[in-house]
Amino acid sequence: MPHESRLTAQGQLTMPAEIRRKANVHAGTRFTWAVDGEGNIVLKPLRLGLADVAGMFKLDRPLTDDEIRKAIENRHAGNRE
Repeated sequence: MPHESRLTAQGQLTMPAEIRRKANVHAGTRFTWAVDGEGNIVLKPLRLGLADVAGMFKLDRPLTDDEIRKAIENRHAGNRE
């Protein structure tokens, strides 16, 4: 069954909960937007990898793999520690 959303005057859309669950996206997820050759809007979640977050941390010691994974998960979930 198709889902509908309405574009607000501020340019915002609400993504239905079922679509968020199926796409595994959460509050704080960033997206890329494009328009294809047929005029369809293409919306894709931006998935960050380790190379994308290099340099985000300013510490006096190297981070462990677990610390990096946790930081990425928190960022993906919209949490800021």
